[in-house]
Amino acid sequence: MDLIKRVKTYRHTPALDQRLRLAEEIFSEVEPQLRFFVFRTIAPPAAADVLQETLKAVTVSLGKFAGNSNGEWWAWCYRIARNKVNDHPRKQASDRLQPMPQEELRQLVENSQQTSPLSAEDRIDLKYALNLLAESKPECREFLWQHFVLGLDYSELAEECGMSYDNVRMKIGRCLGEAQALMA
Repeated sequence: MDLIKRVKTYRHTPALDQRLRLAEEIFSEVEPQLRFFVFRTIAPPAAADVLQETLKAVTVSLGKFAGNSNGEWWAWCYRIARNKVNDHPRKQASDRLQPMPQEELRQLVENSQQTSPLSAEDRIDLKYALNLLAESKPECREFLWQHFVLGLDYSELAEECGMSYDNVRMKIGRCLGEAQALMA
């Protein structure tokens, strides 16, 4: 049975034993994807805890999911995972007595070397391009900002704007072309 069909069936099944069976099937399909996402984002010592929190949140909220497609389902699951990943440093910061594990600290230092902030020249160019785009096509500026700077993927933007996935993908492509033409 398709994943979204299982989720819909779970929402409408009153029998506890059937719901448990469906939840286990859903869990077995979702867990590997979310594991990959969480372990790719956070260092292994903390990733296992964050993954458990994520899976717990998905399971507890399973009856509240109101989407109708696999894309909506995965966007919902990844949003929960992203929230749990983002909550992790906040929880550590709030608990001042808990020292950061040595391995996690080493991983943070390694990750900080991989990404560097924009140079002053790049920042000026970006601001200039965004201002040009805001004057000619304000909606394009907003789409590009949300996708490339804030990191929203196509499905999240589609959900937020009430558009289809493909419409958002095409819109971002056209907006990127417009921005490149303005800069040329």
